[in-house]
Amino acid sequence: MRLRAILNEVELDHPGVAAIGRVGQWLIEQAPDLYRRRDLAYEAEKVDVDVFGNPLPGAIVPPGAVRVDEARIIPAQVRAQAAQAAGLMEAAARGDAGAADRLAAFEERMSDPRFATALIEKLGPQGLAILPAAMGSRVRRALDAADGSAEAVRRHNGDVLAMLGTALATATDLSKGAHVTRRFLEELKKQGRAEVPVPGMGGQLTVHGYWAIGQILAAASKAPYSGSFMTTIGHDMIRWDRDFLKANGEWPLARDTDAYDLPAPMDTRPFPGSGDIGVADPVAALLTAAGTTRESAQALIGSRDLLTYLMKERRPQWAMGDHGASLGAAMEAAMKGPDAPSKRLAVMATQIWSDLVAPHMTLNDAGDVEIEDPSELDRLSGARLAMGRILAEHTDDIVFAHFQRPPRLPDDQLAGEVDGRATARFNSTDLDRVLLDVAVDDEAYQALLHAQVAHLRGKIDYGLATRDQDMTDNMIVLDSGALGHLTEARRMALVSWGQEADAADEALRKLVEAGAGLVPIPFAQQVGKLGVKAADNLYDSFVRNGYAKAGDWLVEQSGHGGGKAMRAHSEAATDHIAARELVKQMLASSTVAHGAYERVDLDQPFVVGDPPTVKDPLLMSTDEYESFAHWMAKNTTVPADHEKAQQSAATGADTLQENIKAEMAGDD
Repeated sequence: MRLRAILNEVELDHPGVAAIGRVGQWLIEQAPDLYRRRDLAYEAEKVDVDVFGNPLPGAIVPPGAVRVDEARIIPAQVRAQAAQAAGLMEAAARGDAGAADRLAAFEERMSDPRFATALIEKLGPQGLAILPAAMGSRVRRALDAADGSAEAVRRHNGDVLAMLGTALATATDLSKGAHVTRRFLEELKKQGRAEVPVPGMGGQLTVHGYWAIGQILAAASKAPYSGSFMTTIGHDMIRWDRDFLKANGEWPLARDTDAYDLPAPMDTRPFPGSGDIGVADPVAALLTAAGTTRESAQALIGSRDLLTYLMKERRPQWAMGDHGASLGAAMEAAMKGPDAPSKRLAVMATQIWSDLVAPHMTLNDAGDVEIEDPSELDRLSGARLAMGRILAEHTDDIVFAHFQRPPRLPDDQLAGEVDGRATARFNSTDLDRVLLDVAVDDEAYQALLHAQVAHLRGKIDYGLATRDQDMTDNMIVLDSGALGHLTEARRMALVSWGQEADAADEALRKLVEAGAGLVPIPFAQQVGKLGVKAADNLYDSFVRNGYAKAGDWLVEQSGHGGGKAMRAHSEAATDHIAARELVKQMLASSTVAHGAYERVDLDQPFVVGDPPTVKDPLLMSTDEYESFAHWMAKNTTVPADHEKAQQSAATGADTLQENIKAEMAGDD
C-alpha cells in the first residue's frame, strides 16, 4: 500500500502499480478472515503460527479435525482499539494523567466480551501484575514527597484499576461469546505465584502477582466475576495464600506509615476502626467479589478443604484486616438460599465453626458452661453477623434439628429433601456451639430472634387457619424449644464476654412489649374467603424473602400496638415467660384474623361492626386487650396451651447446656 502511494505521488503508471493496488485491496478485504485463521490455528492445540495461519518451523500439527473456538474470533479493529486502551493503562500507571483521562472514553467497553478479552490478552498476565505494582510505586514517591499529591494519584489509580477489574471479570467468564483461553488462565496462575519486581524501586522490592490481582479485585468489588474464574484463579489464590502463610507466617497488610513496604495503589481501608489506608488483602478482595452472586460464592467456597482453611487456619490473618467480614459476605451469598447447595454449605459451615468454638468451652465453679478466652474467637468477629443471617434463613431446618437431633453427618448427606423442598441436616450440638459465639453480636442475635419469631408466627397462624390443633400445639412446643436454645446461648455469650446476664432477656421482652405477636400474617383474612387450601401459598409468601425479613416486618408493624403485655411480664419477665406471652399474643391475633371463636357473648368493648366481629388486637386499648384475653381463653374454637411455650423454652435452655456438657465429656 505504501509503495503504491509513492508511485502515485510521482505519477508513474505501470501494470505493476495496478497489481499492487489489487493485492492491497484483497488484503483489506481478507484481513478479518486472515486474523480468524491465525487465531483458530493458535487454538488448535496452541500451535505457533504466522499471520497467515501457517505453522511455524518445527511445529507439529495434530491429525484429525480441529475444533473451532468461536470465542477467538475478534475483529482486528476491536483488537486495535483494545491495544490503544492497554497502552493508555500502562501510561497512566507510569503517571501520565492525560492518559488516564483519555482512557475514560473506553470505560463502557470494559463490559464488552470481545474488547475486554482483547485488552486482557494485550496486557498479558505479567501486565496485570505490573500495573498495580507500578501504581503503588508512584504512591510511595508521592507519600515520600509529602506534597499532598498522593490522594490525587490514588484517585486516578482507582479509576484505572476499576476499569481493569471490570475487563478482567468479563474476559475470564467462559460463558461469554468471547473470553481468554485456558492457556491464558494457566499463565495467569503461574504469574500469580511469581514475585514481580516493583517498577521504580531499583529492584529492591517485589510483590507477588496475586497481591496485584487482589488490588484489581478490590477496585471493582461489584464486578460480576464468574464461577469459572473462582474455580480457576480464585481457588489457586486461596491455595497460594495458604502455602505462603504456612511457609512465612502472617504477612502484614502494609499501611501508609510502613515506609519500606509498597503502599496501597488506591484508597483502601481494610482495617476496621482505623482511618489508615492500607493495601487490600487479596483474599478478602477475592471473597468480596465472590459475594456478588450465589454462583460465584458457591464456586469459590464450595469445598470443605478451602472453607476450613478460610474459617480456621487463616484466623490470625483475618485479625490483621477485616476480621472475616469479607469471608462472611461470601458465606452469606453462598449459604442463605433455599437450594440444596446453599443448605449443604450452611451445615458444613456450622460443623467447621463448631469445631472452632469447642476448645473454648469450659465449666465454671457452679457447673455451668462458659466460653474461655473469648477474645480468640473475636478474630472472626466480622463474620458473626453473616453467620447469624445464614442460620436465620434456615430456621425451619433448625427447629426440627433440635427435635430430631440427627448425628453429625458426612458431606454427601448434609442436605436432603422433604415434600419436594431441600432441607439442611444440622446437628443440634453444632448449632448450639455456633450460637454461643454468634449470639454475642447484637445484630446477629436480632436476625436470629426475628427469624424465630416469624417462623412461630407463621406456624401458629397456619394452625389456626386450618383448625389443626395438633399441628398448632406441636409447633408451639418445637419453636419454643428452639427459642430456648437461642436465648440461653445469648445469655451465656453475654456473660462470657463480661456483660450483664439480665441484658439477655431484654430483646425478647421488648418484642413482647411492642406486641410483635399481635401482628397477623399479611392478608390472613383471605384464607376464610378463599378456603383453607389458600393457607399454603399465603404462608409461603410471608417468608418468601427470608425469615429474618419477615421477622423484621412483624417488628415494624408492632411498634404502634405495644403496651398490651401485662406489666409484671413486661418489666420482670425472663425469656421463658416472655416466650409464653409471645405465644399468647400470636394465638390471640390469629384467633381474631381467622374468626376462630364462638359467636356468643359478643356484647364486649372489643367487638365492633354489624355483624359483630372482634376488633384487631393491634387496635385495642390496653383495657380492651386485657378483657379480650380473658374472653378468648373461654371462647376460642382452637384451644392451645400457651403454658407449653414457657416449659419448652426452659427445656430448650437446659438442653443447650446438656448438649455442650455431653460433648465436653466426649472430648475428654
